[in-house]
Amino acid sequence: MFEHVANAWCLELTNSVPDRHVADRDWLADAETACAWADSLGFELADPLPDAGRTALIDLRETIFAIFEAHVAGASVDQRALHALTREHARGLERHGYVADGNAFRRDWPSAWDAPTLRAAFASSAVELLTDPRLDRVKQCPGCGWLFVDTSRNRSRRWCSMEMCGGRDKALRHYRRQRDQARG
Repeated sequence: MFEHVANAWCLELTNSVPDRHVADRDWLADAETACAWADSLGFELADPLPDAGRTALIDLRETIFAIFEAHVAGASVDQRALHALTREHARGLERHGYVADGNAFRRDWPSAWDAPTLRAAFASSAVELLTDPRLDRVKQCPGCGWLFVDTSRNRSRRWCSMEMCGGRDKALRHYRRQRDQARG
């Protein structure tokens, strides 16, 4: 039911709108779908997300989307969006800091998630990606508007996935070639 193609939690959040160009569906719009979507990412929710929790998550989603969409387009990033992301990240660090894990350290995430913890995880993921060398590999699918990290060796990934937009694009090009040959 849910496609996960972004290669980063924060971009999976931005992609919780199945088609950015149409925006007729939203996987966070109702509690049941939001719970199933979170579960599909591996976040086991302690309770269904309340309306206020989903609204705050949607607000964070749009903030993260605005930041990365601007970056991909080569436009200037709205400083208010960066400040909002920074505030959400800081709140998450206050609630879920770091713990020692052998010779290393890791975030102290809970085993069951709630709306504030989800926001903390997605904000943390966004901050990590913004400061990661992979930032130059973030792309936007021309078909649906989804964001993703291109992990292909030659950086040639163009679509969210071949099964979704890539296949449609290839079929459309094939149809046009056939039509043009028939006319010509």
